[in-house]
Amino acid sequence: MKTIATVVTAGVIAGLTNGLAATPGLAHAEKSGTVPPDGARLASAPERLELRFSDPARLMKVDIVRERGGRSDDIGVAIPTRAKIETITLTPDLDGAGLYRVRWRALGADGHVMTGGFSFSVAGE
Repeated sequence: MKTIATVVTAGVIAGLTNGLAATPGLAHAEKSGTVPPDGARLASAPERLELRFSDPARLMKVDIVRERGGRSDDIGVAIPTRAKIETITLTPDLDGAGLYRVRWRALGADGHVMTGGFSFSVAGE
């Protein structure tokens, strides 16, 4: 009797473990890329920024700061949609040379909050 209980328990544990490992719904969305790429050095300010996620996510907040000559300036940016999407394009008014730091916050399809950022620099124009 003890042997049957041990075999049944082991089978249940193995089944649960395999089921959890194969469940794609438990994975969290992640940032899969940006335009411009993190750490890019550009000759001129880009006309658009792009965030890409591994799974649909809802972008909730974006902060952009330009650092130049010991000074920091906040740059406003409108979020064009609140829909859950894998790629979003932003068109902030980026003005000239400096180091740009972009911080974002998004809500994944699974309900988890994601945060991240990237930066790029623009040479003197």
